[in-house]
Amino acid sequence: MNNTATATSTASPPSADLAFRLHCLNRDCFALAMMKYRDFQGYLITGPHSGTHWVKWMLSHAMAYHYGLQPPRYFNNASMASNDFIGHPKLPRMYPELPRIATSHSVPPYPMQWGWLRSSLKLPPYAVVVRDIRKVLISNYEKWQEKYGVPFSEYVKGDPRSNRYICDAWFYTRFLNRWGEVATRYPNETLVLRYEDFRTDAATGLDRLNRFFKLPLTADDIAAGVAAGAKDFMAKHHDPAVSAKALRPDGQGNTEFSPEDHAVLKDILQRNLKHDFGYKYLDQPRGFQAAVGGT
Repeated sequence: MNNTATATSTASPPSADLAFRLHCLNRDCFALAMMKYRDFQGYLITGPHSGTHWVKWMLSHAMAYHYGLQPPRYFNNASMASNDFIGHPKLPRMYPELPRIATSHSVPPYPMQWGWLRSSLKLPPYAVVVRDIRKVLISNYEKWQEKYGVPFSEYVKGDPRSNRYICDAWFYTRFLNRWGEVATRYPNETLVLRYEDFRTDAATGLDRLNRFFKLPLTADDIAAGVAAGAKDFMAKHHDPAVSAKALRPDGQGNTEFSPEDHAVLKDILQRNLKHDFGYKYLDQPRGFQAAVGGT
């Protein structure tokens, strides 16, 4: 009886799954901004809390070193001074003659799967950085818990309509599902990198981006980018005009999953996740599997 009660209490109701699928259908059919901005040598797509500031900062510094130019002043995405080399597709570049790399958290709409449309629109290559969803949720909660105003266990349940939280299990499931589908169908035009592999070997991660985007960066350029990615160096380049803190000091926060939280998350993923990218969230691998270690 106790086990049955626990299973019932942790399971997401069918109504939540239906709300999630209707939300996905609406957003993935009609949110087409990614297809509007195409004049780029490549797109750096990162999941929320998946190393966005860090990877962009290192690659920008590597490009600045190669071309003998001043690197960005700040690393914050919200700062205009971070977008000299890589930035939001709407923003102008300080050096338009250099390779144009855009960055985004966007989820690809369904039309990006259509071969005839991709050929006619000539979409750029997409490098996608993903991270273990459990780490993503902890990082997001610790950054926004005052705004959310709920216990972590309540946050783990999430909002299938993506109205309540900036990022939660449902949003990241949609992000993984859509990019997993694109990567499966177009492996030559989609490079998937794992944040954890970047942490293990940032130089290899940057070199994979370099070769995928067909940039001219040398080993020395990449080494300069990796050096700039040191946390103490980046901490000195926070834009004082940006209130949100993008860097979380090591050891900060004590948020962790309880066994019940793990059960809630696993149930959401069991019912809705199509691509696990090799993170082994479930008992069996599911969908697209990213190459571990960059091989």
